[in-house]
Amino acid sequence: MTKSLQESKRPIFRGAVHHASVVQRSGRLGPGIWSHAWRVSLGPLRFAGTEICDGAVLFMTAERQGSAATAEHLGGTPPPQAKRWRLRLPPIRNRRRGVLVHAALWVLGSAALSGLSIACFLLGFDFATSAFALLVAIVLLSLLGSFVSSVIFSTVAIGWLVYLFVEPVHSLAASELQDIGALVAFLVTSLVIVRLLHRLRREDALRQRQAAYLAEAQKLSRTGSFGWNIASGELFWSDETYRIFDLDPALPPSLDIILKRTHPDDLNSVREAIERAVKDRKDISREHRLVLSDGSIRHIRVVAHGMTDDRGQFEFIGAVMDITDQKKANAELERSEQRYRHLFSRMPIALLQLDASRLVGLFRKLRAEGVTDLGSYFDSHPDFLRTCMDALSLQEANERAVQMFGGGAEGYHGRPLAESWRERPDTFRRAMESRFRGETNFEEETRMVTWDGRIVDVLFTTARVGPVNDLEISLVGTIDISQRLRAQERLRQVQTEFAHAARVSMLGELTASIAHEVNQPLAAIATNGAAGLRWLNRPVPDMAEVRSAIENMVTDTRRAANIVARVHGMASRKAPEPALLSLDDVIREALLFLRHELESRGVTILHRPDAEAPLVRGDRTQLQQVIVNLAINAVQAMTQAGREDRRIVITTATRDPATLCCSVEDTGPGIAAEHVGRLFESFFTTKDSGMGMGLPICRSIVEAHGGRIDAEGIGAEGGARFWFTLPISMPAQSASRADA
Repeated sequence: MTKSLQESKRPIFRGAVHHASVVQRSGRLGPGIWSHAWRVSLGPLRFAGTEICDGAVLFMTAERQGSAATAEHLGGTPPPQAKRWRLRLPPIRNRRRGVLVHAALWVLGSAALSGLSIACFLLGFDFATSAFALLVAIVLLSLLGSFVSSVIFSTVAIGWLVYLFVEPVHSLAASELQDIGALVAFLVTSLVIVRLLHRLRREDALRQRQAAYLAEAQKLSRTGSFGWNIASGELFWSDETYRIFDLDPALPPSLDIILKRTHPDDLNSVREAIERAVKDRKDISREHRLVLSDGSIRHIRVVAHGMTDDRGQFEFIGAVMDITDQKKANAELERSEQRYRHLFSRMPIALLQLDASRLVGLFRKLRAEGVTDLGSYFDSHPDFLRTCMDALSLQEANERAVQMFGGGAEGYHGRPLAESWRERPDTFRRAMESRFRGETNFEEETRMVTWDGRIVDVLFTTARVGPVNDLEISLVGTIDISQRLRAQERLRQVQTEFAHAARVSMLGELTASIAHEVNQPLAAIATNGAAGLRWLNRPVPDMAEVRSAIENMVTDTRRAANIVARVHGMASRKAPEPALLSLDDVIREALLFLRHELESRGVTILHRPDAEAPLVRGDRTQLQQVIVNLAINAVQAMTQAGREDRRIVITTATRDPATLCCSVEDTGPGIAAEHVGRLFESFFTTKDSGMGMGLPICRSIVEAHGGRIDAEGIGAEGGARFWFTLPISMPAQSASRADA
């Protein structure tokens, strides 16, 4: 039977909880459906004061339906939207059994009272003696049943008293006021005694239950209780206190037992504490160690409060707590703190610990005002950046930080950081935007002003310690990268010199091609000059032909000048000049160097440009060097292999919205698999007369442009395939509009 307790505000069942067990169950029934249930087992259930069953189970369920079963509900109980309370009674068979038991008790009890009444009548007892005997019987029967049973038994007893001991005898009528008063007094006395008896039983059960709860609570919290009467020297221990001292509960507690269990190193201090407590009678609070029977050590904390009992004797009431696990946790915490301190102070990185509590307050205020984009707020409130700088103060710095920033080991505590960001406030702004977004880490290469005024190049990193919305402590690490940057600059200079040497060497290999390219416009100039002279030497000079010849000479001169300029650009040692370039235009210009070389060796070159190829940012001369180097390697490989079909295919294509790819394929013999991984190593070569520097230089040039280069042993054309990528700087359509 299920009955909704929300249907009526009037209580239907009244149950006495003698024992309660609570079981919580929660689970996910389906997408967006959560169910939670609590089960409470009640004691005997009564209806209108009558116990009708020996137990009931109250189920409380909460269900939630909807599509918002998000991750916030996975870690805890979701708030229920609908609650259903229902009382589930035990099976009908158990209820019938309870009713039968009570009915049998009523019948047997009434029969016993009837027999007792008849026996008193036959023995000739008077009204008072019989009433007393029946009252004792009612009290005894009430121990077996409920208060309702006692009422029934009292009614039966009054009936027999009226019938057998009140005039007229053998009648249920009572006419004398004295008899009626005696019967009423009997009923009231029996009910009061039974009521008091039931109350005492409930109070005793409550005390037992409270004692059980207290014992379980002491066990869970590992806290025992004790009492110590100073005058008599008596000690009273709870079961948990015996467990803490590792003693048999049957053993009477004493001060000697306490001293025997005390650690030898703590024995004198414990004796002194006991003597001081007896003499001064002040509250006790101390910690010491115990040595258990198995030799293990247990840490305890003893606290006690002195008071005077109702007899005027002074006693201590206290608690004994097992704090062994707490001591171990504190020791581990101290070791962890010590490790952190050692790492912080001895790391070869400059570490700063900042107090960001005021900055956290500023950010909370901004969020309360509805600010979600700190960058836009900085744009509209430029002074707020300085406010953020002033809100951060230095708490601690390790030795490396003091050495790096100067200023001595003293005086840095509480120092504001505004002056340190004078050179690069943009880095500080990006760090603040990162913090406002809730990111716990930030890293950037920047420049900082030291405490003694120097400017150093550093790698700035920060880690915020604590919850995302309450990052009041920040750890800042700074690595001096000045030497690294100088080394990188020297490396770039060396790479540039190597690239220049490679270009000069390559020009030496292309001397014949360059001479052929220059010879063509020079021969054309000579031819046009001779033709112009002939037109002038005619009897009637043809000035139109002379003008045409001179114009052709000017054009050929410009061609020769362009060829010389390209050669000079290849041979010159100038710093890279990044600019927006069309990679296909760079390829076309590079192929002009190779035209005669390719024709003389019978090599066909195919250029497959991408009409929609975007622009890249780079140095024209260096990119031409990459194309020429890859093409010459392909020509030499095909020639050395003796291939008749000699073909090079250069293709440009957009790999993704951010990357442009260029591939150079040939029909040569390809590259052995064991050599592919080493092609870009310095001084590694597969050619008989190679130096092994061309491809490493190509790699350094491509990587300096933000791209990468790689090779495949066998490509689509049957030979080797080299490809490199470059980051896109501007789409082709945007570049066209910009030029327009």
